[in-house]
Amino acid sequence: MTGKREGILIVDDEEVIKKLLHQKLSGEGYQCQKASSAAQALDELKSNPVELVILDIKMPGKSGMELLPELRVRYPDTAVIMATAIADTGTAIQCMREGAYDYITKPFNLDEVVLSVGRALEKRRLELENRDYQQRLEQRVEEQAKKIRASFINAITALAYALEAKDIYTSGHSQRVTEISVAIAREFGMSQDSIDKIRLAGLVHDIGKIGIKESVLNKPSSALSRRKQLGHSLPA
Repeated sequence: MTGKREGILIVDDEEVIKKLLHQKLSGEGYQCQKASSAAQALDELKSNPVELVILDIKMPGKSGMELLPELRVRYPDTAVIMATAIADTGTAIQCMREGAYDYITKPFNLDEVVLSVGRALEKRRLELENRDYQQRLEQRVEEQAKKIRASFINAITALAYALEAKDIYTSGHSQRVTEISVAIAREFGMSQDSIDKIRLAGLVHDIGKIGIKESVLNKPSSALSRRKQLGHSLPA
């Protein structure tokens, strides 16, 4: 025994075949279960999920070919090897298209069965590892994007405060414009993405002030006409 821990469900209506495969694969260290029909296989998987199913194509009632797509939907992480007494290339191709990992024919060469099981489980392991890696990578990218966006918003907010600090007469103006604009956007049922853009636009709508001297911005009303002139020259 090699100490393997993967579970295998052997689905075949022939007791001799089930016993033969069970004995061989158990001796290789796999945790084996048996079922004689598609219905029994589904019941067994519901209570005892496994990593791999060896599924006979020809069985009374629902055939292995009919059960295969159902297994791929219900148990997408379970590898399936199809078994049959008919060496039919067309059937083999169809099985692979339906998601089977391999196709073996009776009478079995048990050593080849062990190799097929090992290959199927290794392929399954690599697929799961790759999927897990992709999910973790996407999560890290999303987290990094959130950090960048938060830094950007903080920078915009700081810029808005800096602009208002230049003009003592409009302190808090950008924040008020932002709050009112966001409230209106929500009232109109706009998307969150649009609301976020409006929030940013509200904070920096007076960004043109950055180019105006503080002496002009803070000059008493006698300079109002000059300020208006400069204001009209700001970018829209």
